Amino acid sequence: MYLCITNLAKMDQQQKTNVQKVRSYRGILSEGLHLYINAFRKFFKASWLTALVYALINAAVCTLTAVKVPELILVIQLQLQRFNGIIIETLQPYIVTLAECAILIIAVVIASALAQGTIFALLKEHSETNEIPMPASWWKPSKRLMGRTLKGVLFTSLLLSICIPTLLLIPFTLPLFYVITKYILEPNTSYWSTLKKNYGRGMGHWGSLFLVYFLTSLFIVLAGMIIMLPAHILYLANYRAQMGVLIGDPLGMPSYMLPMTFVTFVLCSFLYFYSCLPLLINGYYAYGAIEAKELEHEQQKLDLV
Repeated sequence: MYLCITNLAKMDQQQKTNVQKVRSYRGILSEGLHLYINAFRKFFKASWLTALVYALINAAVCTLTAVKVPELILVIQLQLQRFNGIIIETLQPYIVTLAECAILIIAVVIASALAQGTIFALLKEHSETNEIPMPASWWKPSKRLMGRTLKGVLFTSLLLSICIPTLLLIPFTLPLFYVITKYILEPNTSYWSTLKKNYGRGMGHWGSLFLVYFLTSLFIVLAGMIIMLPAHILYLANYRAQMGVLIGDPLGMPSYMLPMTFVTFVLCSFLYFYSCLPLLINGYYAYGAIEAKELEHEQQKLDLV
């Protein structure tokens, strides 16, 4: 009898802490913060290498733009002042620079998605077992989850790039974050079928999604301003120095400035990636809360019948 009561208590506790549980936005943020703090070491162990690759590529993009882009901007400004337009032929020497920047930006998106995939692999384990296991080694990724995350991020980025230029459509992009989380965590489904079946469901919970992602994004912006401040200062210094050279001023910067800028961006980008983890974790709990609410609605319909 005692064992039965104990087992029932354990099952009840598991149900209470399971991800698919009806929660308010406060409950989602609270559970997300609790998981982020308690499992941070496990998240770090699983994702540090992909996060480092992301930081290296992001640092390369920022350093390249600080050195190469000022000249392009100056040329465009001069053309606008003299001809009230842009002469495409004069921009041909900068095509290589633009191509390099575009390739590196795409690489940043891919590296970031792969790093997020290692986090989603642990979250999927948590959704199934209600706990996050310690990774067996410092590098043992889930290729399947990384691949699904990459496809989800690319497809969602494509949809966002279509919607964001039209400001009136921005509120309708919020359910996409629920869709991408559901697609990554639930196997054997295609992205487009998941989008078709669940976009309306996400729209029905727009208010809670807005509060969760808005408050989480606000925290990330504030944390990012602090974390990335040294890198931004060096970026601005390099940018202004290059602009000065283009108008005839001496460079006036030590030779080690550029390598120091790159290293600073690597360190700051690496830390910034882990400051963004609450966005994934809170989105994971928001997904679970929506699933639980929908199950409740279906159960209520069955009870009425």
